[in-house]
Amino acid sequence: MRGPGQDSSTNAGRGRTPKQDERVPMQQARAAPGWRRSASDSLLAIAGVALVTGVIAATHLYPRLPSSALTYLLVIVALASTRGHYAAILAALLASFSFNFFLAPSPNEFAFAELEDPLDPVVFLATAIVTGHLTAALRRHAEQARRREREARLLSEHAQELAALQERQRLARELHDSVSQALYGISLGTHTALEALDSDPGEAIAPLEYVITLAEVGLAEMRALIFELRPESLATEGAIAALTKQVAVLRSRYKLTVDAQLGEEPALSLERKQALYRIAQEALHNIVKHARASTVLLRLNRQDGKLILEVCDDGKGFDPTGPFPGHLGLHSIQERAAWLGGTCSIESAPAQGTCLRVHIPTHDEPGSAVEEGERH
Repeated sequence: MRGPGQDSSTNAGRGRTPKQDERVPMQQARAAPGWRRSASDSLLAIAGVALVTGVIAATHLYPRLPSSALTYLLVIVALASTRGHYAAILAALLASFSFNFFLAPSPNEFAFAELEDPLDPVVFLATAIVTGHLTAALRRHAEQARRREREARLLSEHAQELAALQERQRLARELHDSVSQALYGISLGTHTALEALDSDPGEAIAPLEYVITLAEVGLAEMRALIFELRPESLATEGAIAALTKQVAVLRSRYKLTVDAQLGEEPALSLERKQALYRIAQEALHNIVKHARASTVLLRLNRQDGKLILEVCDDGKGFDPTGPFPGHLGLHSIQERAAWLGGTCSIESAPAQGTCLRVHIPTHDEPGSAVEEGERH
């Protein structure tokens, strides 16, 4: 038979949920470090005050050197800044006791010193409390700064992941809209040419020419996409090579007449070259998407210490003062131009085409990576 106490304890155990049972060891685990810290703080306070008292008493520094008693304050401040309020206040009480009983009176007397002495318990306690509060505030600020830094780093990583995801999605659309369609057209053209070879070999010439054209288009598209996937190519091949690949895509895929006057490789840093390339890429993308143009002018030259990028077309144009398609792309161009320390101007009117000009100061930057590689 079970006693009443056993039944009540059993019922109490049955009444607890598993989560409540888990809380007991967790609370004990949390309490254990608190006891250990209090014990270590107490030992540090006792050891610090005892060490200072022993040194001063052994060397008879007090009262020959009254300022030697300030060493207690150093111990209090050190404990307040490293351990917290409890250690500092305990050290202050121990320092007050040691000072008044072992240093202030004569060796054969154990009485409190006169309260006229500036190093009385009030001074010790005030020092401990004020220093502890200041240290706690500094710790809170430091922790908040570390937390904000972690949050900023996480936001930056999230933004980078989001940008990478958007870039992958864009490249996937480009591959689907360009290269995959070109390969499908090549497959159809090849089958048509094979069927024509059986009946009339002369009729296979047109499908084969179509296949060659699609192959050139796909090659140009792949080169441009691979270049975007490998941004380090801009450092090795240069901005002119990158823009030339974009021009090849416009000519082969979109059948645009492109007048490319690119000149020599600009003497810009890699970051500035990337920004310049993205400006030209965005401007050409807007032409393809919105302008309905047949002719495009892409010019890059240097004049009066400035690099001038011009992208013009003979498309339908628009009113720059009102809402128009592609305004987000133009805003991105303006932001990049401002980051480069340059200016961006646009001239357009309905049915009169569009001309975009970006002026970028060069500031006599060192030569490009391509030019330096040629020198070596």
